[in-house]
Amino acid sequence: GVPLLPGTGLLTNLEEALKAADTIGYPVMLKSTAGGGGIGMSRCYGPEDLSKSFESVQRLSQNNFSNSGVFLEKFVEHARHVEVQLFGNGKGQVLALGERDCSAQRRNQKVIEEAPAPGLTEDVRTRMHATARQLGESISYRSAGTVEFIYDPDTTEFYFLEVNTRLQVEHGVTEQVFGVDLVRWMVELGAGTLPDLSELGSNLVPSGHAIQARIYAEDPNKDFQPGAGLLTNVAWPEQDGLRIDTWIQPGTEVSPLYDPMLAKVIVHEADRESARQRLMQALDNSQLYGIETNLKYVRQVLDDPRFAEGRLFTRTLNEFHYEPATVDVLSGGTLTTIQDYPGRIGYWEIGVPPSGPFDSYSFRLGNRLLG
Repeated sequence: GVPLLPGTGLLTNLEEALKAADTIGYPVMLKSTAGGGGIGMSRCYGPEDLSKSFESVQRLSQNNFSNSGVFLEKFVEHARHVEVQLFGNGKGQVLALGERDCSAQRRNQKVIEEAPAPGLTEDVRTRMHATARQLGESISYRSAGTVEFIYDPDTTEFYFLEVNTRLQVEHGVTEQVFGVDLVRWMVELGAGTLPDLSELGSNLVPSGHAIQARIYAEDPNKDFQPGAGLLTNVAWPEQDGLRIDTWIQPGTEVSPLYDPMLAKVIVHEADRESARQRLMQALDNSQLYGIETNLKYVRQVLDDPRFAEGRLFTRTLNEFHYEPATVDVLSGGTLTTIQDYPGRIGYWEIGVPPSGPFDSYSFRLGNRLLG
């Protein structure tokens, strides 16, 4: 009984595809039944696009996957990723602990998550929670899980995406808003000591707004290439309403062979704008030295008007322009130093004064940058 994206079965010819597209409504996505990695997919905004793409997608599919089968699916232009947190006892009782917005993604990798999702009407929120809960109840779901939806803000409709049958990285924002410990619930459920879910559910009252930033070991200034090496300094601010989930400390060696996540920085405030401001402040006061990270990148995303106004879609970050305040040393040379313009003035007409860089602190910074 979950709502699915309108689509078709296997299509045999262009005429059938054009008729189906008119029924579904443009834009549509023409997909190969055997496709993968973006191969065998074409976005069509009208009959002309579909007519041009039909044979080429079939041909690509046949050449790459030895299968020319294609089908149509409705394309949501301004898709948002909204998910509902479930917890079930395996006996038909299931709780829905609000929803999270995970639309801030880069190449389908989540970067920022928040709860509750901004901009949803109470009607949409209620229907989404009920749909997720009914799905969980229908299979007597046990433990923590997430029902993910594609939300179309243009029509206020949502469509089932998938169920993640595990505790997700972003569960922390739900915990902050509801004041619960989902990991503890999972352990107690396994041990047979978890209170009845009807008792737990009677105390569930959401409060405020929580936002989480994922800090990755990657360089946004170099197409997000992996960052690896020794962390020489790790320092997080200490303040009320701030939660840091991390595994790193000064001296940690970050390997390029595993998941790049270094930390989750989570804030909880009375409202969304207060949470956004507090998270930006927390990132400003965080120190990660030794390798490149996406900390400044996330800070700029949070400051973007589209995020501030809750207008971020799943493809927005693919078009986001990051402006790094960094210097790339291409070839240092034995006599190279780093200078803050204008540096010390009045000592020398041009270049570095004979006494060296403009102060000892910048001299140390320069040597650190130059290795």
